[in-house]
Parts: sequence; structure tokens; C-alpha cells
Amino acid sequence: MTSIDFGSYEIRCAFRDRTDVKCLSLRTERSEYAILPSQDTYRSTLSDQHISYADCDDSIVVFGSRASKVRWLSRIPCAPLFSDGMVPTDDAPARQILNILTKAMLPTRAGDLRECWFTSPGGSSSTNIEFLSRLIRMHGFVPHHCNSGEAVMLSAGSDNQFTGISIVMGAETCQISITRYGIDLASETLHVGGNWIDTELAKQFRIQVWDDNGACYLDLNEVRDWKHDPERHLRNAVDEKERVLARLYGVVLDQIARTVKSLLRTVSVIPAMKGLRLNVVCAGGPVQVNGFSSGLTERFVDNDIADRIVSIRIAPDPSTAVVRGLLIQGELHRRREGERKVAWKTTAPVSRLASGATADFCKATPESEKGRAAWGSAPR
Repeated sequence: MTSIDFGSYEIRCAFRDRTDVKCLSLRTERSEYAILPSQDTYRSTLSDQHISYADCDDSIVVFGSRASKVRWLSRIPCAPLFSDGMVPTDDAPARQILNILTKAMLPTRAGDLRECWFTSPGGSSSTNIEFLSRLIRMHGFVPHHCNSGEAVMLSAGSDNQFTGISIVMGAETCQISITRYGIDLASETLHVGGNWIDTELAKQFRIQVWDDNGACYLDLNEVRDWKHDPERHLRNAVDEKERVLARLYGVVLDQIARTVKSLLRTVSVIPAMKGLRLNVVCAGGPVQVNGFSSGLTERFVDNDIADRIVSIRIAPDPSTAVVRGLLIQGELHRRREGERKVAWKTTAPVSRLASGATADFCKATPESEKGRAAWGSAPR
């Protein structure tokens, strides 16, 4: 079983280690590529640094995590593989690179379990899902799309019986889901994320970089490095730059809170939750900034839904919470399919089948502590 989280900032792939099934293997690549002039001096430098590259239309292309290693060779910012959270339709190199990275990250020895659960950066965008499904299928795996919010609840919601609100804040989008016992009841995708905050901050404070020809670009890498410094805190700003950061986060958090309020009033949520107070779990790179939880609490108060919330917490290892949840979803699906096959072949009473399935279902978490840490947990 394999899972891939196609993110606008990073692509992550997780699968069981064939030598020790209690452990997971995780592969990560940046969702970007760098373009260098097609010159022998650049090729020689890349070869000396053992950095692989590709030749493309009179240019040298370095992609994935290797792209960050060549910033000193070119001041031009890396190009995204997902433009505004979408698979580009007019960027042939980006589409080819996505194919190469997908092939490289998928396990080559998956045995008979060649199923892949994935999530796309554009939420439920049919264009993204169709393209990424095709890539996965081309390399011998059966694709299954899953909501990123549902995946986070599976990987980090065992303490809450896999019931509550999950918020996944990515580079280009925010996914908000309300889940009951691991099943998604209602969800919404906001087309705003960490990149919007970084871009606005770079514009307001003119955080820029110039290439050799004098062209000016926003330096988002410098903004990210500054933003994730442990000294930054959304609630304890010490200068104007930090106050602007807090205000920009506030804009996004207010949209998230209003979306949660709207989802709580949907016809699919009202009868299922019956006014229950819910726990909130947050995942994604941008949620790791200090003060995120308290800032979101304040927005819930402003939108008069604080009485529906028990607590707000950041998921363990929030950057990998989605890909771990996808793997759990895939393995639970395999268990259900196996139980259906057994049910068709047996003549045991229905009551015995139900009790046996429940007992087996509860064994989804590996026994070792190392295995539990990697696996997350599975709903009872």
C-alpha cells in the first residue's frame, strides 16, 4: 500500500518498508524546478556537485529538492510545479517533471499491494485529480483520491474517536473538513494559503532579489525562513513586520472560522453532530508558526462558534499528517475488501461475521511503539 500527498510546496510519498512492515518509508521532493542557462560551465558545476539535471529547450532544468541547491547559481526564483495549486495546462516541463517525480517516488517493489491513495493540492478539482490519477496509473498503481482533511483526522484523531474538525493549511489552499468516526460529513476548500501570506509580506516590505540582468523578484524563501524562526509569534509581535505577519494570518484565520461556521450549519452535519462540541486538529506547514492555535481561537470567538469547540491542537508532525493518514485510509480499505471476500465465502451467521469483523478491525494499530508512531492510528 502506498500514499502520495501532492502538495504545492512539497510532494510526499509513504509506504511500508518491505524488510520491516512496522516501519514506514517516506520520500519527499520540493514542488518546484530551477532553470539555468544552457552552458558547459553550469553543466560542469552541477556534475562536480553531483546534482542531476535535464536539458530542455536550450536550458538546464534542476527539479525537486535539488532545485534549492542551485539558488546560488541563479537569482531567478524557482518555478512551481503547481501554479496557484493547479496542474499547469501551459507548462509542458512542469507536467513532465511531475511524471518523473511520481515515478521516482513510488516504490519499485510493491508486490501485489499496488494501490495508491493520494490527495491533490486543489482539493476536489477534477482537473488535478484526473491528471494525477493518470500519472499514478501509468506507473502500475491503482489510484484512489482522498480528502486531505479526512486523512488528517485518521492520522491524528484517535483521542477524539476520529470525530471533529480538521484544518489543513497548505501553500496555496486551506482544506476544512468535519468528520464523524473517520467519515467526512462536509468539507470546503479555500483558495488561499501560506504563499499568499508570504507574497503579501514580501510586497509590503520589499523583500526582493535581483537577477544578473537587473530584473526584480519577490524573495519568498527569505520570508519563509524569517517566518518560521522560533522567535516569531503571532500574539507577541515586537515590530511592524511581525504585526503585519499577524494581520495577514488573521485574514486567513477569519476565512477559516467563517467556513467552519458555515459547515456546522449544513444538513449533513446538524443531525450527525446534534450540537456536540468538537475538537479541532490542524496540519500543514503554515500552522507551525507560534501562536496559530490562539489566533484561531480568537477568530472562533469573533464568529460566535467558540461554544462548539472543545480544543484546538496542532497534529503531531503536521507536515506529514496528510500522507500518513492517506496510508491509513488505504490499509483500512484493504481490510474492508478482505472482510467482504471472507463474508461471501463463509456460511457463518451474520452476527458472528459482524463480531469477527469488529474484532479484526480493532487490530489495525501495530503493536510496537515504533510502529504506532509511524502508523498513527486506525478508528475503532
